[in-house]
Amino acid sequence: MGSRLGLVLLAVGIGLLGGGIIAYLTGAMTIADVSRDCRVLGGPCPAGEGETLRTGQNEELGGAASIVAGLVLTVLGFGIGVRTKRP
Repeated sequence: MGSRLGLVLLAVGIGLLGGGIIAYLTGAMTIADVSRDCRVLGGPCPAGEGETLRTGQNEELGGAASIVAGLVLTVLGFGIGVRTKRP
């Protein structure tokens, strides 16, 4: 039972980790598309760039949270899997 749980946690953790990396990089690329004045100085933002900036920041935040959750679940899954294989 513990080995299956470890395998499930490991699979979910790796999935979250991979998805989080993709989301974080997508957010970074979205933010890079916003003009320097809007991104660094905080305004004035041309039409639509403010929303693009917020979207990119949310993607980065969600990606970072997914990376952390994925790392935690991967370590837990690996730990459970290794611990239950000992005699």
